[in-house]
Amino acid sequence: MSENSAKPKDLQINQTPLKHLITMENQRNLPTEIVSDILSRVPVKSLCRFRCVSKPWLSLITHPDFVKLHYNRAFEKEGILHQRRRVLIDVPGSNSLFSFGIDEFLKRNDHGGDAEVEESDIDCVYCHEELDSGVMLVVPCNGLLFFTVSNLDLYLLNPATRESKKLPGPEGFGMDGCSYHLFGFGFDHSADDYKVVYGRCFDDGVDFGVYMLKTGSWRVIEERYPYKRAVTDDSKGILVNGGFHWLSRRIGDQSIMIMAFLLAEEEVREIEAPPDFTESDLIYFSLGAFRECLCVSQWILQDAGNHEFWVMKDYGVSQSWTKIKLSIVMLDSGNILPAPYRTKSHDLLFAKWISDFYLYNFDDHTFCTMSITLFQEFRDAESHSIVSALYVAIRVLLAEGLLLEQERT
Repeated sequence: MSENSAKPKDLQINQTPLKHLITMENQRNLPTEIVSDILSRVPVKSLCRFRCVSKPWLSLITHPDFVKLHYNRAFEKEGILHQRRRVLIDVPGSNSLFSFGIDEFLKRNDHGGDAEVEESDIDCVYCHEELDSGVMLVVPCNGLLFFTVSNLDLYLLNPATRESKKLPGPEGFGMDGCSYHLFGFGFDHSADDYKVVYGRCFDDGVDFGVYMLKTGSWRVIEERYPYKRAVTDDSKGILVNGGFHWLSRRIGDQSIMIMAFLLAEEEVREIEAPPDFTESDLIYFSLGAFRECLCVSQWILQDAGNHEFWVMKDYGVSQSWTKIKLSIVMLDSGNILPAPYRTKSHDLLFAKWISDFYLYNFDDHTFCTMSITLFQEFRDAESHSIVSALYVAIRVLLAEGLLLEQERT
């Protein structure tokens, strides 16, 4: 195993007051405020090394107050932000996560035409040899990654420091009669806490359990909601406007709708599907987020493989659904979904089945293709999706004293 795939460490949280941490270091030449200000501008990769300087430095760098300062600094200058953004990709059936620096890649290639992401551009940011089954699903939030493996063990991962934590299973939340599962992971600002949402789907509906990171405990919601999943390969909830979303069907009339689990209220709401939404054996659809709006992607085989987006421009308002037809026409791509990355002129899209990325200009509907050569062997060997999770990250600190990759959507 390479140096980059070292065994993850346990997550640690620091509680000591920040002012005491800095004075303990006995800074003779620089005032406390200057020391903190200087370190708040240092990239996370360097801060990881600085943790080894001394125990006071370790405590300072992992303190929640310093973490918040470092987070704010990360977004002050666009140039620094662009140096730190990375795309993370997970390969279904493997126990590894890969990444590449998209801004650096585009700068080299000028995204004026099609390009290939070579193996030398890609880093393995996580590999866990002790997992006896492959990673099934990855959900990012503020850089902390939640993922499951095929035996339904639950993990949290810090890809910047390779710290990880196995979560306890929800007590009294058995799997008997459960046909499939739903997951979400996000930050509840009202509770100032991270939450894992775990849904169990049965013939007569779905129920949920919620894990709170601060307390390390689960709360099981007793109510069973009369919905079932509409898309078989979409277990991951789409986080928009403080809630997780899944394309679903009503148990009674089997009509399509979007089920929303509100993170703060821990309640379920209905959102209407697009008005002219068509179902067919030759139409594939997926739920996503486009520029912080809910988005439904359609891949229409009987129309020569055309792709369409339905975008809900005003959250919760069914009349705000707007259709966008893409100029990309591919018969073997699967759904093309938006990724949380934009340049001044282009949005990043990715093809679910063939693992290609597209830089798409929605003004003139031109695009260029980015292919990842590393995944050609997976593409040749597998008949299903290679890319099951994609998000853009920048390396900063995270509250709770964890050194993490911070997602920016």
